[in-house]
Amino acid sequence: MPQSEYTVSVDANAKDKMVKHTKFLAQVSVPAAQRLRDAYYSALKSLEVNPQRCPHYQSSVFIENELRFLIFSKRYRIVFEVVDNLVFVYDVQDARQDVDKNLI
Repeated sequence: MPQSEYTVSVDANAKDKMVKHTKFLAQVSVPAAQRLRDAYYSALKSLEVNPQRCPHYQSSVFIENELRFLIFSKRYRIVFEVVDNLVFVYDVQDARQDVDKNLI
């Protein structure tokens, strides 16, 4: 198993969004909410190994930082930045929504 090279830090607002998505989904299907939660944690874990494999995040709003994104569970996006050996997760987005308003 690959060894962790990066430390992942998740912004409190991003955590809250994920909790809200999961709770909303649990109202329809608890197993689906559990799969979403598991996919989220698996995606975060994968960022510990090689976050540079992820494509650059293109926003219509100017953002000075070099952001990247990772898609998980088919329609959710983790937006993050890599600084040295740290990965800062800024946002978790439902890719079906207007994403640029989330980063403002």
